[in-house]
Amino acid sequence: MELLAGSAVLNITPRTPCFLAGYASRDHAHESVHDPISLRALYVQGAGADALLVSADIIWFYDDMVERILPALEKELGLSPECVLLCGTHTHSAPTVSGERANREWMGMVEKQVVAAAALAKARLKPAILRFARGESTIGMNRREVAPGGEIKLGHNPDGPADHEVIVVALDDQNGKPIARVCNYACHGVVLGPRNYQLSGDWMGHAAIELEKELDGGAFLFLNGGTANVDPRVRVQDSFEPVAELGMEFAGDVRKACEKLAEAGTEKTAGGAMQMIEMPRKLRDVEEGKGKCRPIGIRGIRLGPLCIVGFPGEVFTETAMAVKAASPQALTMVCSYSGGGSGGYVPVAEAYEAGGYEVRASP
Repeated sequence: MELLAGSAVLNITPRTPCFLAGYASRDHAHESVHDPISLRALYVQGAGADALLVSADIIWFYDDMVERILPALEKELGLSPECVLLCGTHTHSAPTVSGERANREWMGMVEKQVVAAAALAKARLKPAILRFARGESTIGMNRREVAPGGEIKLGHNPDGPADHEVIVVALDDQNGKPIARVCNYACHGVVLGPRNYQLSGDWMGHAAIELEKELDGGAFLFLNGGTANVDPRVRVQDSFEPVAELGMEFAGDVRKACEKLAEAGTEKTAGGAMQMIEMPRKLRDVEEGKGKCRPIGIRGIRLGPLCIVGFPGEVFTETAMAVKAASPQALTMVCSYSGGGSGGYVPVAEAYEAGGYEVRASP
């Protein structure tokens, strides 16, 4: 059986006021749209099953959204829930998807657009050739800065660990026309800070829009990696100039990587899996009767020779690099913000010894 693939890009820019995600200090809804936000779908059919990958310009698909979307995809398209990976790019300038501030009307629209994009991508299925390349980008930097007194604060730590690897998978039809590009890189979507009230996909959205100009209708799906302790070099400020500058720089890094695209093998399998694990809760949550453990689901999908592992929260860059290094599959992507946000921050053991925001915020 041939590997078949199709893609779609749909607009999810809200038409009604929405509180933006990522910063609790914002006190009113968004004021305008700086750049539109989109939802991108890649549908792959191979030996064994069909699989769907979705990347949306949102902070993430919250758990209750996932619980509504997966049954709808199964009903409408026959997709098994374990064969679907729903990813947010983690921009902090898109509408919030949880809590009392969430615009339920807009969230409902996004959920419907997931199904519509999947159906459209499936309708566009065609034989696909899959190639891959590895490159590098330095727009991300470890953010766990050591203050003079030894305290860990959010800032810049150029000597700290950061995963600078860019992995690009290109799917083209047999005539060389682009179907989609899937890109994995680790860096928070926080060039813009809490004083920004304009809707934006941040640097990732800017890069995707720029790269899709060259794809002749194909989709650019960005998958954010182990970003829990990695921010952009320019972080949490008010100007859109650094958004464009870093977005263009990253687009250039992707183009440079694509100069080395090579055949990824002949594997034609598609499918997925989910593994439930128990994460130990903090003492205060145990004392409040929430139980000793917090169950979360780690998801994975297979697109030919490509394996994508998705965490429902924010893993440290060291974790993502370790998973890629240990994977039995040569072509492996690791992404956070996939299939819900129930994992929260998942620091490495050393971070608990040092402390800092991520440790305090982790469930």
